[in-house]
Amino acid sequence: MGALPWIDWDAAERVGAALVPPGPKAERGEMDAVVAELRRDASRATRVIARVSGLPETSDASELVVDRRTLVRANVRTGRAMLAELDQGDRPGTLERIAGRGRGATVGAALAVLGSRVLGQYDPFAPRPVLMLSAPTILAVERHLGVVPRDFRMWVVLHEQTHRVQFANAPWLRDHVVGLVRRVVLAEAESEPFWNELASRLAGIRRDREEGRPFSLRVMDAVSSSQTVAAMDDMTAVMSLVEGHADVMMDRAGPSVIPTVRTIRARFDQRRSQGGITGLINRLLGLDAKLAQYSDGAEFCRRVIDAVGVEGLNSAFSSASRLPSLPELLHPEQWLARVHPRASTAAGDGQA
Repeated sequence: MGALPWIDWDAAERVGAALVPPGPKAERGEMDAVVAELRRDASRATRVIARVSGLPETSDASELVVDRRTLVRANVRTGRAMLAELDQGDRPGTLERIAGRGRGATVGAALAVLGSRVLGQYDPFAPRPVLMLSAPTILAVERHLGVVPRDFRMWVVLHEQTHRVQFANAPWLRDHVVGLVRRVVLAEAESEPFWNELASRLAGIRRDREEGRPFSLRVMDAVSSSQTVAAMDDMTAVMSLVEGHADVMMDRAGPSVIPTVRTIRARFDQRRSQGGITGLINRLLGLDAKLAQYSDGAEFCRRVIDAVGVEGLNSAFSSASRLPSLPELLHPEQWLARVHPRASTAAGDGQA
C-alpha cells in the first residue's frame, strides 16, 4: 500500500480561518437575538423531527451556535481525525513538508469558501457529536432570500437535527461513512497510471454524460481510477440518502411549525440552482455534486415513501446492507425490488 500524501493540517486551519469572511454586518443586539432564537429552535426541533421521521432515537449531542471560523476549524479537526489512522509514510522530509503545507493551504482555502456558505452541520465524528449552526451565514441567507427570519431559522435547524436523528438511529452509520472516506482516499493513493485504464475511463465519461451526472463528478471520474470511481459512487449514494432524507423530513415537519415553509423552499431551491459566476464556482469546487445529492436523494425518498411509507424508507437506516447503491438511488424501483419486493410487485401489478 502506498503512503498517502502528507497534509499539514495546521496550515489548513491557519489559511481557512484567515480567508473565511466574517459574514454580514449586524448590530450586537440583532446577532444576539439570532443566536438566542437558534438555540431555542435547536432544543425544539429534535422532538419535531423524531415524530415526523418515525426515528425515535435522538442521542446526546452538543448544540452550538458558531461563527464561520469556528466552523472551519471544526472541519479541519474532522478531516485530520478521519485520516489519522491511514498510513502517511515516514516522518516527512523537507520537500514533503513544503508540499504538505501547500496541500494544507489548498484544503484550508476550500474550507473557507464552504465556511461562508454552510448554514449548519451535524458532526457525528467528533468525540461527542455536535450540531453547529452558523449564525452569520443564516443571517446572510435569510436577508438575501427575503424570507421570514423566524421561519427560516427553524427550517435550517430542522434539516440539521434530521442528521442527528439519522445517526442516532443508525449507530453503525458513523463508522460506515468513515470507512467510505478512507476507501476513497486509499483508492486514489493506490491508483494505476492514467493510461493503464484509458478504455474504462472513456467508457465512464460516456456513462456519466448519458446519466446527466454533475460536471464536477464527470471531471473526477474522468481522471480517477475505476477503484476510486466505485468508492466515490458508494459515498455519493450514502450522502445523497442522508441529505435527501433531511430535505424531505424538514419539509414534512415544516407546515406544523413554519407557516411560510413553501415560500422558503421555493426561494431556497432557486438560490441553489443559480448560474453565472456562482454556478461556475459551484462546479469548480464540486458543490454542483453536493447539490445533486439533495435533489437525487430527496426524489428517492419521496418515491419510496409513496410506495412503502415512511416506515419502509426507514429500513434504509437499519443496516449497511439496506443502504441504496448509486444505481438504486437513481432508480428507486430497483431498491424497492431488493428491500421491499412485495410492495414493488404490488406497485407493478397496480400499473399493469
